[in-house]
Amino acid sequence: MTELNQNISDKTIWNAISAYLMIFISWLFLFNKSNPEINNSFVKNHTKTAMLIHLWFLITYIIFISNWIFASYNVMWFWINNIITDVIYIWLLFLLANWIYKAKNKQIFNIWNWLNISNQLLDIDWDWKISEKEKITILLSYIPLIWFIDFAKNKTNLVIQNWIRLNILISIIISLLLIFWYINLATFFSLIYIIFVTFIWINLFTRNELISINLPNIFSPSNLYINCITLQKYIKNYFSNEQFKSFELITKEIKESNINEDINNKAILESKKELKLPKFLIYTPFLNLIFLFYKNTKYSFHIINGLIITLTIILLLLISILWYININLILLLLFPIFFWIWYVNNKLEYKMPVIFDIYLLIIKIFSIFSFWSKKLKEKKQEEKNISLKPKINN
Repeated sequence: MTELNQNISDKTIWNAISAYLMIFISWLFLFNKSNPEINNSFVKNHTKTAMLIHLWFLITYIIFISNWIFASYNVMWFWINNIITDVIYIWLLFLLANWIYKAKNKQIFNIWNWLNISNQLLDIDWDWKISEKEKITILLSYIPLIWFIDFAKNKTNLVIQNWIRLNILISIIISLLLIFWYINLATFFSLIYIIFVTFIWINLFTRNELISINLPNIFSPSNLYINCITLQKYIKNYFSNEQFKSFELITKEIKESNINEDINNKAILESKKELKLPKFLIYTPFLNLIFLFYKNTKYSFHIINGLIITLTIILLLLISILWYININLILLLLFPIFFWIWYVNNKLEYKMPVIFDIYLLIIKIFSIFSFWSKKLKEKKQEEKNISLKPKINN
């Protein structure tokens, strides 16, 4: 994103802003050659960005509304296709508002650069000097669920991490399609992915050419989680009377706070007693209920993570019985469960995103109930003391 140094007229700025508002019409700006207020790089770049967002609106409508993908299922009487559409539309509206703000401040942000495959998404190394063992390690990072092993051993390797991000994305998409019985679509995506990966393997083992995928951080589960927390605090900060903070500053503060919290928690946990039971049981649903009696150990955070996963499975089972929700959704919990392969042995202070938040929410609810229960008892005791006071007759 760059800010232009030259003076831009107000009319040019408003033309750039109108590109975002004139859905499926603003693309005509690209063909204008006579009006200098339109035929310039500033308006053209914003018009291309607007076109991509508008196209995203259309594709979302065609997939989830017109073709009724996931329309056969509902959650608490809300159809899943409508929920997905609403979430995507809200996010796209946020993007529109954000880039309108950028245009108003004379900033160019050409989203089409993200689609420059040769420079942004694909990177080909023609002279990759690696051993056969390292090739097998890279190969494993392409296989669904097995990539957790690579995640454990190669957390700092950017090539493998990028492939793992793509693997997570593809695995979740295929899993959702299978869960909701879109077998043909799931098979199609799986076939495309297998062909793509096979091509990469052949190039790696026969020609020593490594093709790596450079996915943006938004496809990283941890970064996506931090962005959601940041957005929540950003909105809260905007409507509060506190000094306004930028999105980047809030993100930085959250990351620094998490690092400091992890350091403190690690020091506390390492001083606690060791766990004698097999650690793989911590993330084994239902069997991990035995750890209710072993919470005060080095692995207390992991035990909480595992217990909340089990509680979530139980709740999903109950909901599926009462409201006929697709029970196959439980399969998505395989992703957080497999994370124990890395974290249980290498990060004592790991609080699983969303899962640990559910635990904090439960604690908060119980504390509220406890507070009101205590207040109620005090009030009853007060009334009882007043009723026991002797009456004085005049």
